[in-house]
Amino acid sequence: MSKPGKAYLILIGLFLITRCGNHIPDFERTKLKINGQKFEILTANELFENYLKDHNRFRDNNTASDKLIFNPLAKEILDGAEAPFMFNSVKVPYEPNDLLRKQIKLLKSEDIIGIIKQALYSITKSIPGPDTKIIILPASSFMRTYFDKYHIPGYGVAIGSGKIIIALDPTADNWKTFLSYGIAHEYHHSTWISRNWVSSDFSVIEYLVFEGRADAFAKSINDGIEVPAAKYLTNDQETLVWNLIKPDLFEKGHERINKVMFGNDDIPFGSGYTIGYHIVSSFKLNNPAISDFAMIDMEPKKILELSGYERHQNNKPLSE
Repeated sequence: MSKPGKAYLILIGLFLITRCGNHIPDFERTKLKINGQKFEILTANELFENYLKDHNRFRDNNTASDKLIFNPLAKEILDGAEAPFMFNSVKVPYEPNDLLRKQIKLLKSEDIIGIIKQALYSITKSIPGPDTKIIILPASSFMRTYFDKYHIPGYGVAIGSGKIIIALDPTADNWKTFLSYGIAHEYHHSTWISRNWVSSDFSVIEYLVFEGRADAFAKSINDGIEVPAAKYLTNDQETLVWNLIKPDLFEKGHERINKVMFGNDDIPFGSGYTIGYHIVSSFKLNNPAISDFAMIDMEPKKILELSGYERHQNNKPLSE
């Protein structure tokens, strides 16, 4: 072989060595087919191990989280999402601490795929939906105060049809039941979006029922679990909040909805979740022949009227 030929082979070898040395961290991917639907489950252990190793290259944890975690996450799931703005709800920065290390270790050792697979068999039997991508992350330690207060080990979001993100703290004793519950809740949102999405311009009652349907469905799949939404208000608080929000039920606007869901000086945090769950639970109790699948396309106003919730609150009939 001529010397130029040898040089060419050396260059190829150097190129391959360089490519191997610059491995880009990626998600771990599992593909499933359940009841005729396609699912792709992604875990992010390698991304977070790289974050723990390389976070010092950035000026702070916010920047490191964006560059090493949230940018790859956005590239993976935002394309074509109907509600990409919801991605901000999971962009909670990470601290490179011992808790995160322990979470990653547990998420690698536990049968995450098995838990999700078992949940999806029951979920898809009740409500067929779109092919779906589910991404599992460790939960940020910045959420620990919220977790401790409500005994909730995670959070999740559906940012569009077939696009779900779940953040999970596997150091909590109830994380496995929460994972099954969270998958069912976000899957319901994802399926509703695939069937009914027009825009994010919800009225208050539309958003209450949107969340209530997802919680009631997740409860039906995980009967033994205590619904997180049921913990936010006492009965007296619920009646007071209902009277405050009732005049605006059919009005639209993110500011109104955020006030009801996340609270202000007069409304406690999570009020809308509690009221929405109780509206839908009352509807299901009073209309047992109507399945979760049949209810997914029903008008929220109709669900409220047939729920008996208003009568239960002992208030005047609603007027639109």
